[in-house]
Amino acid sequence: MNTTAKRILSITWKVGLGLAGLAAAVFVFLLICVWYEKSHGRNFSRDLTLSKDIVVRGFNDNTVRVWDKAACKYTTGKLRWVAGPPRRDSLTVFCSKEGRRGFLNVRTGRIVIPAQYRKAWQFSEGLGAVVWDEHVGFIDRKNRPVIEYVIPFEKGFDYIFRDGYCTVKYWDVDKYRYAVFRKDGRMVLGWDYRFIDEPDGNGYRVAANDDGYWLFDKDFRPVFPEPVDYMELARGYSGVYVTKGHVKQLLDFDGTVLEPFIIDDTYRLKYKTKIHSEDPDEYELDPDVVVYRVGRWEGLMDARTGKVITPAEYWGFEMVSKDLIRAQFGHNDEGVVMDKRGKIVKQ
Repeated sequence: MNTTAKRILSITWKVGLGLAGLAAAVFVFLLICVWYEKSHGRNFSRDLTLSKDIVVRGFNDNTVRVWDKAACKYTTGKLRWVAGPPRRDSLTVFCSKEGRRGFLNVRTGRIVIPAQYRKAWQFSEGLGAVVWDEHVGFIDRKNRPVIEYVIPFEKGFDYIFRDGYCTVKYWDVDKYRYAVFRKDGRMVLGWDYRFIDEPDGNGYRVAANDDGYWLFDKDFRPVFPEPVDYMELARGYSGVYVTKGHVKQLLDFDGTVLEPFIIDDTYRLKYKTKIHSEDPDEYELDPDVVVYRVGRWEGLMDARTGKVITPAEYWGFEMVSKDLIRAQFGHNDEGVVMDKRGKIVKQ
């Protein structure tokens, strides 16, 4: 092999090695890029708009960062998540990579209260609920406690102010206990309530304690002087459904009766007959009486005239013959037997 051929072979060998090395380097670089993109690249499905210029950018490592579009820069480090924009304020909740909650401004994207709480809820009407030592309290925008940590934490419940008040609850042994707090920390309804509804558009709300059901106005004054057996606001009406003594009525907020007798449902009674020997349990409808319901309780009504035969104070009814009816006072109660006029004929 002459000198020229040797030189060409040497150059070719070196070029081949160089190209192989370059290819290997490019391959490694591409692997690194794929790994980085998979671990740290953008995940657009987690993007979230907080305000005009502030957005949350998602990444493939299950983290997010807040991005200021106007300033073209990130305003936070990586976080686990950021909640959506609140309806009633400008501060929303974020969760740090360590699992602690804090607050940031949705208009600037900047953290205003560092991550330090176990749980937190979006600010509403200037206050934010946070959990400290298994109890809920409310802080202001400067992280100062306004309502002390006296509310037992209830998982799955949102602590949000609406029109100056926040309804709270917790599970106590065998039942829920409710209360209502004002923004200055005053408790306007105490923990002796087993139910407190959210207000309607006029500020009226229903609450219940061991005495019965009450109706309060927007200033938490009782609308009616005494509790009743059951009560619910009449949606679409300027009034309330009131059940007392097994009678349900529609009242306005001055106590005037708008509808004196309301029932929730009806059904026809049936009795067994033996018309066909091969089918001894065939049922037939009774044409004379109908059962009406008020809440859970039932009464008898004349099917032809609509006249009430018995009040709605029974658990249930069944026909024992064509002319006799068994009425139960409880689920396992044997009950009494009456005729279709409501007269008891057998104990």
